[in-house]
Amino acid sequence: MNYTPQIDNLPITPHLDDICTALTASPSRFLILTAETAAGKSTAVPLALLEHFSGKILMLEPRRLATIAIASRVATLLGENVGKTAGYRMHGENKTGKSTRLEVITQAILTRMLQSDPSLEGVSVVVIDEFHERSIHADLALAFLKESMILREDLFVIVMSATIETTSLSAYLENASVFAVKGRQFPVEIEYKPNTSVSRAVKDELFANTDRTILAFLPGLREILKAKDELADTDAEILVLHSSISSEEQKKVLTPAKSGTRRVILSSAIAETSLTVPDVTIVIDSGLSRTVKMNPATGMERLITERESVFSAEQRAGRAGRVREGRCVRLWAKNDVRPAEQSAEIERADLLSLVLECAQWGALDIAALDWYTPPNRASWTQAQTLLKTLSCLDEKNAITEKGKAVLEIGENPRLSCILLEGRTQNRTDEAVSEVIHYTSYQNRADILRRVKHIRTSGALGVKNLLLAGFPDRIASRTQDFGVYQFPSGRQATLTADEKRKYSVPPAFIIAIEADSGDVQGKISAYKEVDEAEAQAFLQARATKSTTAYFSEGKNDDKKIIVEEVASYGEIVLSRRKKEPSLADFKQAVCEAVRKNGVSWLSLSQNAQNLLLRARFLSQTGDRKLQEKLDALSSTADEWLSPFITEKSLREEGVFNALCYYLDDAKINRDAPQSITLSNGKTRRLIYEDQGSAGIVPVLEIIIQQIFGVKETPRVHGVPVLLRLLSPASRPLQVTRDLAGFWANTWADVCREMKGRYPKHNWQP
Repeated sequence: MNYTPQIDNLPITPHLDDICTALTASPSRFLILTAETAAGKSTAVPLALLEHFSGKILMLEPRRLATIAIASRVATLLGENVGKTAGYRMHGENKTGKSTRLEVITQAILTRMLQSDPSLEGVSVVVIDEFHERSIHADLALAFLKESMILREDLFVIVMSATIETTSLSAYLENASVFAVKGRQFPVEIEYKPNTSVSRAVKDELFANTDRTILAFLPGLREILKAKDELADTDAEILVLHSSISSEEQKKVLTPAKSGTRRVILSSAIAETSLTVPDVTIVIDSGLSRTVKMNPATGMERLITERESVFSAEQRAGRAGRVREGRCVRLWAKNDVRPAEQSAEIERADLLSLVLECAQWGALDIAALDWYTPPNRASWTQAQTLLKTLSCLDEKNAITEKGKAVLEIGENPRLSCILLEGRTQNRTDEAVSEVIHYTSYQNRADILRRVKHIRTSGALGVKNLLLAGFPDRIASRTQDFGVYQFPSGRQATLTADEKRKYSVPPAFIIAIEADSGDVQGKISAYKEVDEAEAQAFLQARATKSTTAYFSEGKNDDKKIIVEEVASYGEIVLSRRKKEPSLADFKQAVCEAVRKNGVSWLSLSQNAQNLLLRARFLSQTGDRKLQEKLDALSSTADEWLSPFITEKSLREEGVFNALCYYLDDAKINRDAPQSITLSNGKTRRLIYEDQGSAGIVPVLEIIIQQIFGVKETPRVHGVPVLLRLLSPASRPLQVTRDLAGFWANTWADVCREMKGRYPKHNWQP
């Protein structure tokens, strides 16, 4: 059957046979296909693959709307309804049938298919479209597929992308071939209008161009809805394109406007590359994009509005030149500096779902998979910790039965845990309502279907179902109005509007949506928790620890304070003071040293001298001693604790501890406290910290006592700094070159000294 009708006008069409040949000839069975805007790759390539391969073709799209659009377009070209030869699958919608050979799917669907059947039996080719978006699912799919292709020799993968740098990707895909196709781009006039709002720019274009469709890019839904309100007084049809709106609303954008109707589409980045919006010839680009970044230290995401990349700006402008000559109005200055491209999602996003998928796959550590871009290690660890708290992973990071059920539901693990809790408590409807309220996915029937057949046990028994998914987001009120303390140690505040609702804010809340902020986070969505329930929840999971520390003040005035603390993370539930034991005293001392350094201790002159001599030796290349000195504060419990035998800190004990730890026998040998000169006299050495010069051995000596010494004495190979003194112990000369002193300076010094001290010997 001929699967490529009516596509002779696409730039990619002459290359289709060569693309399929290059794929089958690839030793690695990977092919990278890059194509410029409007080349037609998303429509034509799957049709060509249907002709050249006998098995099923899976085509991954990063967005739901693009999934529907591509399947519908291919079905139309085949003269069929969606669901026959070409169909699509996503959560809540399945337009495929027994005869479907091309399945356009959202990326999470491929992950589920791979988990169910790692060899993908019956599939000939997997196409990962729009790879330049670097979605977390695309990176995970590639890592899984590299292992799947070991199981089969007849499975092929095409990675399709807009024009990107392909050298590193080719190397990652076992030196995959790269096939590049030019697009068909009509000229696009670029105009820069800094300090202009989107709505103002749209109105200017509506006034100047009466018959064109305008596509305006804004960073997020809030800005989109604001612009929509500001454009309400125009006669244009205003449509919104954002991932949070329903599929039906999104589909309206793909339908051409009625004749004589002017249309304005207000869109997020969803319309950059993954679908063709009909009739667009004017683009208004705000120059901004909204990115979610994970803060591993707090376990919170942070929503950042930032300048879009150069790559994205080019893609957005290209939308204006797909059907005819167009124009793009950029609302920034021409010389603005912008990043070349955005980082991969896997480097900045929440890794909960990814880590759980990897655990199901059997990859319990980052290193267990071959990644194109490895996930952030701290984010991976933080995700594992939370998944253990949610009982989705066991102590060895292996997936539990609950974790498998969470993946089967297919929502974010937090939301799936809420659904499981509701299911187990026979409160499924309530749980589904909570999930729908806090997610953009609105298909209630689909969620109920996915939860209905899940079998699980081990309910937490919480009244507030959100606690089942957000145990780390329970927060307690602080003394600052509207500010809450999280278990992570982070604090975040309610918005100004929310604060105005209360004379006294709730004692406990669950912050479903909160960002980490720079200093203090912001809570954008939360739910109050009954105080008694919150206390019961926290007490049941609290850990008890004994903390010993010293009060502020001078060393002699410091008092030890010992508290038994019950806490849930950094949320303190109770404190109880107790009488300190010897162990408590040791803990407090070592903690104070860790926090403040060794200088916190009362150091005797001997101890200070020992440390100076140790530092001197470390300067001469003693790396082992340097490592010990660097770790002195952090290892106090190792070297100091054994020498504390009573609840008081004695200078002698500290000195003995330092002698033991630093090996005073070696220090005394290599950096002695005295030196025997070549004239037989023994004198005390001083070790001084001279700043940038480091620690310097110094010998202060009356000049008559060094008579007979011709060369500068050395300590561990380092010349001693000589401070030569008069008979009255007044400074005469400072030198590290004694021989030079005798040869060049001594005669003048001697002449002067003879006059002052005639009775002294001046014959060296």
